[in-house]
Amino acid sequence: MKQFFTLLVLSLAFFAPAFAAEESAFSGNSKSLFISVEEIPSKVLIGQIFPIKIKAIVANNKMDVLSTTFSGANAVEVINPQSPWERSRDNTYFNTFYFKISSKTATMPRLSVSIVQQQEALESDIIVLNLPAQLVQLKTDPFFSNVIAQSLSVNKYKTTTFDAKNVIVVLEIEATGANLKDFALSGVAKSGIDSSSDTGTSQKIYYYAIVPNYQKSFDFTYFDLTTNKFNKITLPMTIENDEVSTQLGLNPKESIFEFYKTVGYGVLSFIFFVILIKRRRWYYLVLSLIFLALFFLDQNPLNNAKLKSNSSIMILPMDHSTVFFTSDKILDIEKLGDRENYIKILLPDGKIGWTDRENIIKN
Repeated sequence: MKQFFTLLVLSLAFFAPAFAAEESAFSGNSKSLFISVEEIPSKVLIGQIFPIKIKAIVANNKMDVLSTTFSGANAVEVINPQSPWERSRDNTYFNTFYFKISSKTATMPRLSVSIVQQQEALESDIIVLNLPAQLVQLKTDPFFSNVIAQSLSVNKYKTTTFDAKNVIVVLEIEATGANLKDFALSGVAKSGIDSSSDTGTSQKIYYYAIVPNYQKSFDFTYFDLTTNKFNKITLPMTIENDEVSTQLGLNPKESIFEFYKTVGYGVLSFIFFVILIKRRRWYYLVLSLIFLALFFLDQNPLNNAKLKSNSSIMILPMDHSTVFFTSDKILDIEKLGDRENYIKILLPDGKIGWTDRENIIKN
């Protein structure tokens, strides 16, 4: 009996690794999710938005959805981390994620994909994404806008007076395959992206810049991925009298022309009144009253109004425009113009901006 037990122990010791290997192989065969990198560009520019196509094979018919998470990235932005998976055929799914690398020392994230059923993760697979084989840092110039694009166009732009020494330029820029939200120019006193939109295939921004009024053109460059070179855009600066301009700090009441016009109305009204006393003709009374009415109307009493407390004042008359001031109390303001649902107003401190029509209280 002792020899039998000794033989049994030796047999178990001998066949244990085989049993373990077989169990491991069985466990591996039970895996039902496999992900892999299908396409990745070999060369990418620092700042460029580029795609990586991922393939997932799912051998689980009870799946509700594939869930995706990214982790461990350094100097890498995932543009569309929640992009939905598209089924190609049977149990094969594809997804294209877009990334932007901001440094040559960047680390790509780990990609985790999970099979989810009834809001519970049944199984996951993880891969570590690799950097493109070649990362290139562009040589910049003073006019470079930081934008790298498949295509870029300026749909329209306006140049209007800002103050005595500067003008404000507002551009509507549209691009495809671009990092358009990185648009920025050095050497501009005040500038920024006022609002933006993204349809997935193209981006659009409204960019404003305050520049000296002696500047003849507005110039910037972007890197064109199609031609693989810098493209320069030059926009002639012709000042237009347009209501879109914010004209921060530009009070129309301080204009020399406005001052002389107001004084002129008052003087003419007084002169015709004096003539009326001497000659006693009714039409001199009419002329005096006309210029007197123009004098008072020029003070814009009909445009006086009040601004509700907690009202936001924006740079441009559009949704999601930059807010530069919020009133903490009711303010006396003057209406200067309107555009759709926005009113252009003059604040007590002389600043001018746009606010929603509903923020105005009529006197």
